[in-house]
Amino acid sequence: MIVETISISWEVLDLDKIKVTIEDVAARAGVGIATVSRAINNMGGISAKTKAKVLEAVEELGFIPNSNAQNLKLRQTKQIALAVPDVRNAFIPEIAYSVEQVAKHYGYRVIQINTLGNVRSELELLRDVKKLHADGLIILPLAYPETLKDLINKARLPISIINYGKKLKTEIKADIVSLSTQEGQLVMEHLQRIGRTRIGYAGAPKEIIEERYFAYEDALDHVDRSLVYFGDDFSIQTGARAADYFVGLTHMPDAIYAGNDMVAVGLLNRLKELGIRVPEDIAIVGIDNNLLCTITTPQISSVSIMGAEVAKVATELLLQRIQEQKTGFYERVQFEPRLIVRESSLARTRSTQQIE
Repeated sequence: MIVETISISWEVLDLDKIKVTIEDVAARAGVGIATVSRAINNMGGISAKTKAKVLEAVEELGFIPNSNAQNLKLRQTKQIALAVPDVRNAFIPEIAYSVEQVAKHYGYRVIQINTLGNVRSELELLRDVKKLHADGLIILPLAYPETLKDLINKARLPISIINYGKKLKTEIKADIVSLSTQEGQLVMEHLQRIGRTRIGYAGAPKEIIEERYFAYEDALDHVDRSLVYFGDDFSIQTGARAADYFVGLTHMPDAIYAGNDMVAVGLLNRLKELGIRVPEDIAIVGIDNNLLCTITTPQISSVSIMGAEVAKVATELLLQRIQEQKTGFYERVQFEPRLIVRESSLARTRSTQQIE
């Protein structure tokens, strides 16, 4: 009996060596790993042509996505933080909603932080930015001391700034979305154009979004300090106190530039209580163009600061920087503000002028 021995050799496969990685897919498709991630997770920020090329590479290589492992590798939490100065301000919900919608489209969640318009809170936030457990930060700061700039530049996560009423130094290492024209400039041009000559200003201390106040000074040949009222903040209460102050003057202003719409609402309501007619006696114009402007009587003129559009771009820039792991070349994007004229600053009619 002859026994034939057949020798079978088994090749031990090293699965780690043949495992297809996201880097392999990126190399095959000729794109970055962030682009691959967007394509396989069906997120925005990628063209249809590029997405098709990535998915073709996925199929060719037999790549099986592992989103948890990828997030861990990139140390991503899939969360971003939004720091706002005061959630009670009526224009903040528009900003927050826009940020949330863009983040959701990219597969991210949003953590909202209220700094209460406090410089110290803003600085503490940036010092402890790692504790946010977020991949990036969008901030609407009210003050820019040198320390804040230094902390932004040292932060180990991407930052987008939504800038209103500030002059920023170019060396800040953050993407910045702002307005091309100072909001207050539009207010003053309008009030002067309709013939108001004794214009007052009401708002928070000028150190807070100071460019809004400086626009007031720049528009005047001479600043009458008695026509300037600085309250504690940009609130309805500040507007009400400003109204009491202006009415108590020997010679009241014929127009008031309110630092924001909350102040404008406070002014309007209190002036009506004091028997002052708006706009016949005093015209009022605010900034932000929030919903409150349209539900007062009379409705309030205001400058639109393009909140939804600005927030959308700031969020997109942040998420692109996070996903593509971009460093350097920080974006500077500007929007054009728009003056919305309503009843509170209509030009005086001839009959009104004759009565006066």
